Amino acid sequence: MRYERPQPTTGPPLLPAAAALLGPYRPSGYAGMLPFWLAQLPHHREVVLARGDFDYLVFMQNWASTLPFAAESGGPAGFALHLALVYSLTYEQPAERDAGVDALLVLAARGQVNSDLLGRQLAEVLRAEWNQAHRVTASLRTAAETGACATVWSVLEAALPHLLRDPVVRGAGPLLALGVDCASRCAAKGEIPAVTTVAAGSASSQVVKNARLLRDVLG
Repeated sequence: MRYERPQPTTGPPLLPAAAALLGPYRPSGYAGMLPFWLAQLPHHREVVLARGDFDYLVFMQNWASTLPFAAESGGPAGFALHLALVYSLTYEQPAERDAGVDALLVLAARGQVNSDLLGRQLAEVLRAEWNQAHRVTASLRTAAETGACATVWSVLEAALPHLLRDPVVRGAGPLLALGVDCASRCAAKGEIPAVTTVAAGSASSQVVKNARLLRDVLG
């Protein structure tokens, strides 16, 4: 007697909205199933993301493009969701970064951006072994150009003290310049000691020049 292994049969096609959420199948373990679990647990996005493996490359291969769906889902917006957002803002491909910007704008519109958490996570990622400050600057500038200057400034305000501590993160100059623009547009005030310290330096670098501009805007 021979036993036959049952094979899956082709079912009806997914609705367009479901197909867009799930995307192409990738056999890569739990990370490849993240969009599926988000669809099954639409009010538990933090649990779904926290359950995944936060390996940077795995995340980008399987999840970045569906991050806006997580932002539109329900449930708490905690450490895991904000870390996923940080990853998306640092990705190499503009399309993936745009997905992160979309997610940021959705969360901002809902009042669910924890600026302090996002800024600290962003600073820690930029202090890691890879340098992607120019990508983050491009992503945040895109968000600011939509009119979200106050949101972008609140994130930079939280990140800059960590980015400017010794040694200053490479690529901090353009982030400071973006901070000058956003702080000016949203009339932000209030001293940031780390910015004041850098601005008092005698060097003529882009970081020092932009720190002085930001200090003056906030003064």
